[in-house]
Formats: sequence, structure tokens, C-alpha cells
Amino acid sequence: MKKIMLLFLLSGGMYAQEQVFNVQRYCIDEQPFKKGECNVTGNEYSFVFLDTQKRSVVFFLTATKMKYKIVDSGVFAPDKNYAFYTLENEKGQVEMRINKQNTKIEFLYPNTHVYLTVGKSTKAVN
Repeated sequence: MKKIMLLFLLSGGMYAQEQVFNVQRYCIDEQPFKKGECNVTGNEYSFVFLDTQKRSVVFFLTATKMKYKIVDSGVFAPDKNYAFYTLENEKGQVEMRINKQNTKIEFLYPNTHVYLTVGKSTKAVN
């Protein structure tokens, strides 16, 4: 019984730590930005790993892996349906937004905006 309780507590703690977002479709809009248009689209397997406890984000976009440290986060003031995260790595800063339903994620780089549609398979990892 103690083992079952320990496993239950550990699995709950892991869920609070890391979320995995399974990207179903991506749209990349390159500068000059055109609202609603994509220069590159695809549905190859891509993932976003968000770990708020470790304050890290890992973004796999097809064959590219980008790792970030979360430097700020909160509710996006212009649209309360989105949370924002200011991310940073050796290449600079980027803003990430996630809607409350966890179905849309945006990475807003200075020269590129990446819009992700997330499937229903969002879950915790071990």
C-alpha cells in the first residue's frame, strides 16, 4: 500500500512539472509578416516540452531542437486567454504564448513567427 501511495504522489508531482505538447501542424511566417499567411507549413512530428518547475522549454520542430530558460511568465494582457513566457537561450530572447485550452502555441522570434496547432495528446512525462 505504501508503494502505491508513493507512486501516486510521484506521478502527480511529475504532472505538475512537465507538460508535453504534441504538435499536429506548424505554420512559419517569416518577415515581412503577413497575418494569417505561412511561408512554411507542415505536420511532421514536433513537440514542445514545458517544465515550469525547472523553468525550461524544449522545442523540437522537425529536425531542429531549441532549448530555452524561462525568464518571465504571466497572463498575456491583450488577450487573457493566453499565457506568455519570455524565453532565453544563447541566441537571444523569444516570446512564447499558449492558449488556455492548450491547443495553440506561438513562438514569436524577431524575424520569424511560428504558430503551432497542438493535438489532444498533451500529457505528462516520466
